[in-house]
Amino acid sequence: MNRRGFLWLVLAALVVAALVLAGPTLARLFATRAAPQAQARLTGLAVGPGSFARADGPRRFSFPADYGPHDDFQTEWWYYTGNLKAQDGRQFGFELTFFRRALLGPAERLARTSLWATDQVYLAHFTLSDIASGQFHAFERFERGAAGLAGAQGDLQYSVWLQDWAVQQTGDNTYRLAAQQEGVKIDLTLVDQKGPILEGDQGYSQKGSDPGQASYYLSQTRLVSTGTIQLDGRAFPVNGTSWMDHEFSTSTLSAEQVGWDWFSIQLDDGTEVMAYVIRRKDGSPDAFSKGTVIYANGSSRPLSQADFQTQVTATWKSPHSGGVYPAAWTLTIPSEGLTLHLQPRMADQELNLSFIYWEGAVKIEGERQGAKITGSGYVELTGYAQSFAGQF
Repeated sequence: MNRRGFLWLVLAALVVAALVLAGPTLARLFATRAAPQAQARLTGLAVGPGSFARADGPRRFSFPADYGPHDDFQTEWWYYTGNLKAQDGRQFGFELTFFRRALLGPAERLARTSLWATDQVYLAHFTLSDIASGQFHAFERFERGAAGLAGAQGDLQYSVWLQDWAVQQTGDNTYRLAAQQEGVKIDLTLVDQKGPILEGDQGYSQKGSDPGQASYYLSQTRLVSTGTIQLDGRAFPVNGTSWMDHEFSTSTLSAEQVGWDWFSIQLDDGTEVMAYVIRRKDGSPDAFSKGTVIYANGSSRPLSQADFQTQVTATWKSPHSGGVYPAAWTLTIPSEGLTLHLQPRMADQELNLSFIYWEGAVKIEGERQGAKITGSGYVELTGYAQSFAGQF
């Protein structure tokens, strides 16, 4: 299982829908891609994991190349979230994510000269949480990874895009993030303060006991962010802090794993914490739940499931899906002397797009070694409005 693996089931459905709705042109794009047996697999996108590269142990990373795509793996994503504040104190949260899905394994690909030919498809989400108004804006796009419509690259300078939603490296440790739809627009400059953080065992993040049930996982945990948000015809100069996660893998969700709670925490003393709790059918945390503490100097320490605890202290029922979500948490890391209380900046940050999950901005208060500490972060919650056990 990987943290966002459930998205690929939906992405498969979206691409199938695209083939139907777009008519013969797009249908021919995929139908002429490979031999009949490959065509049959494309019809339902039921591409088995055996033909793809797998995360099976630590690897050597190289940057910026490894910020870019890894097409031999079946799934990959680039996840940007952040908390921003306008000059008048108005607060915002944002999410801009890109997902890549390979349709064919490396051995099944055929060389073709058409600009429109592809064996990769992309999905992207863009959300804005307007805390003052309580409004949550969520948008979705999907596209073929061809003709410049969507893609990623890591040679020389890193970028990932889907149409005009994009993140592009503009200099050393500096990136531009931009997206807009239906009058909601974000344009930010992100400056990385710590460089890539390799999660898990040197970037190898095991999620289950089966061979290859793992991902390669890296983060940029403190991206100082400045720019502009446009909303309701107004422009708001903003600043704050963002977070980036990048994972690539070929893996499946265990039948006993129904969802996960993922936390990105940025504390005002320069420390960050990443933690995820994989939930089993009986409600217990899976032994492969993990985390990382990233210190102010950029060094990091991995956390096992036994090293931290999360306690749900409130719940919220969605008026859209009927799902009941955690709505406040206490997270403790005894070895760090950390006790943190997390609360959503607004309750309704549920994405009701092609699938349903909650991802939103949170505020943080707590103590470290008895001294008060504050911060901000993002939380992702899956498996509450719908279960994904055994589907990936």
